[in-house]
Amino acid sequence: MRFPRAERLKKRIDFVRLQDHPGARVRARSFLLLIGAHADVGPTRAGFVASKRLGGAVQRNRAKRLLRELFRGNKARFPANVDLVFIAVGGILSKKLGDLQAELETIASDIVRRSRGLADRAPAAQAPTRPANRPTPSAVSHPGRVPGGRPPWPPSSSS
Repeated sequence: MRFPRAERLKKRIDFVRLQDHPGARVRARSFLLLIGAHADVGPTRAGFVASKRLGGAVQRNRAKRLLRELFRGNKARFPANVDLVFIAVGGILSKKLGDLQAELETIASDIVRRSRGLADRAPAAQAPTRPANRPTPSAVSHPGRVPGGRPPWPPSSSS
């Protein structure tokens, strides 16, 4: 079983959207699962988070590997057309994959129950908007330039 790109959450905006406004939260002892609908029709996508509170890079990567393998081996348990974010919690480093699968068994009914109706609340697919008070990148990188116009040098001959 592979974990193809189409099944991965890759962009920061997807993680932030789910962390700020999850459709559902399901808590296990070793991880927190955030569930949210996505506007595109496609496979269930998953992302994995381990904060620095968990430990160094080696510990965080181990936690994410365990959660990734848990998702890959149990794809059929998760509802279709949703985004999932697995957040590693403190006790995960002392667990084996079998322990995590047992935890998933205990919360499987909660996952199904809480994810019902998420497809109806799916956000419309749209590009993120820039806040009104932030300048455009071209105005920041070229301060002497008039946005949408010609650069001030060389001066135009208007005689």
